[in-house]
Amino acid sequence: MKLKKFIVPFTGDKRMIYAKEYLENHGFEHTGNSENADFVLLPVPVKENMFKGFEDKITFYGMGNRKSGFDYMKYESFVLKNAFLTAEGAVTLIEENTPYSLYRAKILIIGYGRIGKALHNILKGYGADITVCSRSKSSKAEAIFNGAEHIGFEQLKSVNHANIIINTVPHMVLTKNELSALKKDAVILDLASFPGGVDTLVADSLGLVVLNGRKMPSRYAEKTAGYLIGEAVSDIIEEELT
Repeated sequence: MKLKKFIVPFTGDKRMIYAKEYLENHGFEHTGNSENADFVLLPVPVKENMFKGFEDKITFYGMGNRKSGFDYMKYESFVLKNAFLTAEGAVTLIEENTPYSLYRAKILIIGYGRIGKALHNILKGYGADITVCSRSKSSKAEAIFNGAEHIGFEQLKSVNHANIIINTVPHMVLTKNELSALKKDAVILDLASFPGGVDTLVADSLGLVVLNGRKMPSRYAEKTAGYLIGEAVSDIIEEELT
């Protein structure tokens, strides 16, 4: 099956404009007529109503819950690259909103998935003093091997001397006990998707600063993020539909 022509019906998210640009730069042809399109590129997060009118088309989308089409957010190469963009954006947000140098700053990373590992890799280059909080034995071993200290989630309730806390876990992990253990001038960056991993009402009552890190990486790298989507679609077509 040769897929050549495509349509991008929703461009409110600028990543879609750049994904379109990437595909056009790599041999695909954009069309404004859906009837002529071989496939449809939809945004992330996709909404169910966005599929209307494209039921007979091959669709590419992000974070959808469908049996048909291709969710580019589930492809490992895309997820890994996106994690590094997210981590890079997180570091920029920290630098813009804290009085600390990252050099020798005491940083706690909660969660050691793809984004946590990418953060560790970047922050280690700044000379930060990094502690990782995670559950599994394998993530503990990997964090220590990569030069970090390690604690378990129960230890979050103990006195914590971190200047900067970065949460990547999509569950409520920083509640009253954990937040009360932090330094009063600590800064928290929550990268978890809604509703987040920080009890912001408690944090506010304690005078703690919580930075909202959602919508990474498009907040700082829209073009690169869009190109990654276009690249993922191109790879899927080459690997699975050619």
